Amino acid sequence: MVTSARKRKKPEDSVLGIHKRNGIWQDGLAAVMGPELLERWGIAEDAEASRVREIVLLRLNRVLDQFPKPEMPVIVWTAYNLGAASPGEESGVVRRLERLVGRGGVECSVRTCARRFNDIFLPAVVRSLSAEQSAITGEDLARASRWLAGNIRPGPPETAAVASGLSTAIRRLRSPMEPVVKMFLDGPVHGPADAAGVPLAAKLDTRGEWLCVFTGERLLAAYRESTGADWSRIGRWTGRDVVRMAAGRIFPTGVLIDPSPVLGAGADATLPLPPEEIARLAREC
Repeated sequence: MVTSARKRKKPEDSVLGIHKRNGIWQDGLAAVMGPELLERWGIAEDAEASRVREIVLLRLNRVLDQFPKPEMPVIVWTAYNLGAASPGEESGVVRRLERLVGRGGVECSVRTCARRFNDIFLPAVVRSLSAEQSAITGEDLARASRWLAGNIRPGPPETAAVASGLSTAIRRLRSPMEPVVKMFLDGPVHGPADAAGVPLAAKLDTRGEWLCVFTGERLLAAYRESTGADWSRIGRWTGRDVVRMAAGRIFPTGVLIDPSPVLGAGADATLPLPPEEIARLAREC
């Protein structure tokens, strides 16, 4: 009867128990997750506790990649008790966040921290379960093992986009914008495509149609995992190609670079090029 009940527990419900009690360090983490969530995340039911933690950490971190604000990783990993206290200390999420705020770890209240974790991050984790789960490599596991061994929070995403500077430029160089746009035009981007290999257009409420592209494959994968986007084809183009295709559409079309999957969050890491800017760039391409 116990096994049957566990199997009926939905992954979307099970994932909400990982941060409770002692967080990622809690005993019996695999049992808390249940067989369906273990399977969804590619964890064997008989996996060692250390391997379970490694994969959980990596899955959560891929969702966290979508939140560029510097306080979010601190809040999230404190909630999961990674880098927050000694692994053996069980204090509960609220107490961990209280300590974080009390010692000046973030410049916001406990209530704000809890809201960002419960109302913004956790729903993104739940949404990510409906998307295809990207592969985890041996290198990923080794990195997670080092984070856990040192009880330290993961660093920023190690992506080609970050290495090339474009993603970083979008986050930091809001003005002047020309250097950022030039990097976009000359560099590769990835995004959902139709059968002909043309970027798919998305209608954004009253703001018209936009081609959404990403400056790195991992950013795109994290977006898909966070939103559950069901794209059957992914294309790769230069930014210059994307501008020309946007300008050639019948309806005025903008280009949204590195869109955030969370409404109202992550805007500082997203660069919108509205239709009038696309028309100008197309004349110069």
